[in-house]
Amino acid sequence: MTSLRGAVPFAGERYFRLSTNALVRYQDAAGETLLEAMAALEQSPGDTRRIRRMVWAALSHEGLTEEAAGDLMDEIGQTEAARLLGEAIRAAFPQADPQIGDAGGNGASRKKRTP
Repeated sequence: MTSLRGAVPFAGERYFRLSTNALVRYQDAAGETLLEAMAALEQSPGDTRRIRRMVWAALSHEGLTEEAAGDLMDEIGQTEAARLLGEAIRAAFPQADPQIGDAGGNGASRKKRTP
C-alpha cells in the first residue's frame, strides 16, 4: 500500500496515480491534455486507444509500455480498469468534483468569517 497523494491502490502494491509527471507523459504521448481526453471520451466513450493511453499514464510510474497497460486492462477487466482510472482522475482533479466545491483558489465558494 502506498501513502502517495492521489494514489489508487489495487492488486497489492500496485496503484494508479495521475501525478504531474504522469499528466505530462500523457500529453507528450497523446498530443492532448488529459482533460481534453476526458472531454473527447464524452463524445466517443468507446475510444479504446485513448482509454488505454490514460491507463498507461496512470501506471507510467511502473515503466510499462502502452501495450503492457492494455494487457493489464485485459487481466483486471475493462470495468475495473475504468473504475480505477475514474478514481485516479477524481484524485488528480478534486476541484472538478461537484461534491467538493470550488477548489480553484479564487475563494468564491468559501464562507466569509465574521470577526
